[in-house]
Amino acid sequence: MKTRRIPVWLVTGYLGSGKTTLLKHWLRDPALADAALVVNEIGEVGFDDRMLASAVDSAMLLSNNCVCCTGLPGLEEALTELWWDRLHRRRPAFSSVVIETTGLADPRPIITAFGTVPFLQERYELAGVLVTASAPAGLALIEAQAEARAQVQAADLLIITKVDQANGAPLATALHALNPHAVLAQSAQASLTWPQVGALLHRAAASAPVPGHETHGHHHHAAARFAPLTGALALNELKARFDALHDDALLRLKGVVALDDGQLYTVQWAVGDPDLTLEAFAGRAPALGLTCISSGRGPAQTARRLAQP
Repeated sequence: MKTRRIPVWLVTGYLGSGKTTLLKHWLRDPALADAALVVNEIGEVGFDDRMLASAVDSAMLLSNNCVCCTGLPGLEEALTELWWDRLHRRRPAFSSVVIETTGLADPRPIITAFGTVPFLQERYELAGVLVTASAPAGLALIEAQAEARAQVQAADLLIITKVDQANGAPLATALHALNPHAVLAQSAQASLTWPQVGALLHRAAASAPVPGHETHGHHHHAAARFAPLTGALALNELKARFDALHDDALLRLKGVVALDDGQLYTVQWAVGDPDLTLEAFAGRAPALGLTCISSGRGPAQTARRLAQP
């Protein structure tokens, strides 16, 4: 008797396109209540997995091990380990897997692996590739960044996020030109629900072409640096540090900081955002400070400027 293969959803999208926020909502849906989560991040301090751990029990972090650069052994090992752990009841049973890749990953090698690596072929089934692109910044990013274009071209479902902040129509035109086979959806403040995603993927499957096996991804030219911010900061101090490091090379900023009101906050910013986003942080805090992700030039200086009082 052939074992039913476990469906896998691959969620990706360029830095700051809102995929973690959407994913956090989706993981609260009953259909994903027992999903296993694999988070692949770039940067020394795991952040997304802490944010998502509040929504799902079995989060597994592949940190500082960007699968687009280190190749697939990391992901293959994680999925193999998950499968055996499930069989031997070392972790809760799961009926599906969600993989969130770093915003710098070219997903094509991962997609190819599900069709070529025997263990993955036998045990897992890639059920859909979901790619987020933000209405405010997406157009500039797909023009400037090869990885952003590769993500779009690999998608079954393209989700234009932050449509409450900018008109998504110009981006929709560009996305359709890059990938005419993908289904397009829009989301404002993470409003797209998991049942809606399921219906859209069903539509995508009906019109999908035969996939090609392109295995060579682009190597990204970005670097992450962690700047510890240990003391309690006044909000204007935090803003001043952000202004000091906000140069053309900065793509993304995220982390957890302590403010002088005695609370911890998640701090996020991405290209296209008008300002920092702060939200009260609940749960086990990672190291306090900010991970700065910058394009190839000057990331070390960025982190140094941030760390200066």
